[in-house]
Amino acid sequence: MRLIAFLLGDAERDNPRDGAVTPRRSSGLTRWLDQGAIGLSALCLVHCLAFPLIVLALPVAGEILPHQWWVHPAIFLLAVPMATVALVRGWRQHRDHRPIVIGGVGLSLLGVGLMAAEGSTMEIVFTVSGGAVVATAHLLNRRLGQHRHAPRN
Repeated sequence: MRLIAFLLGDAERDNPRDGAVTPRRSSGLTRWLDQGAIGLSALCLVHCLAFPLIVLALPVAGEILPHQWWVHPAIFLLAVPMATVALVRGWRQHRDHRPIVIGGVGLSLLGVGLMAAEGSTMEIVFTVSGGAVVATAHLLNRRLGQHRHAPRN
């Protein structure tokens, strides 16, 4: 339970003077997870856009760099827990639901992209848009975490 509490971030603390609970500023782990998730989304975008261009530009690339079926499921399996932990930790700090909702929409789009026919236009549209939406959620989460200041008394 302590590990789960740590990962999800105990975002509140007791104020010893008046017993009130006050929000904390964004923690290093939350910032790191948001940065990592943004990087993962960027990597996904580069993969989705660059690989088809390489295959189109170099017909030999299809033989040299065969498409690996496990890449999209592996990225999705990394993205879901990373996004969940980062966005929940951020919510506990800033109490704004928008990053979680936006992130949920983005992860859903990525999931739909996984179910689409491999290499189809639908797969590309859902995967690229899902990655962009998830990255947007993390950028918002990071911005909200940075702009929350010490409690006013």
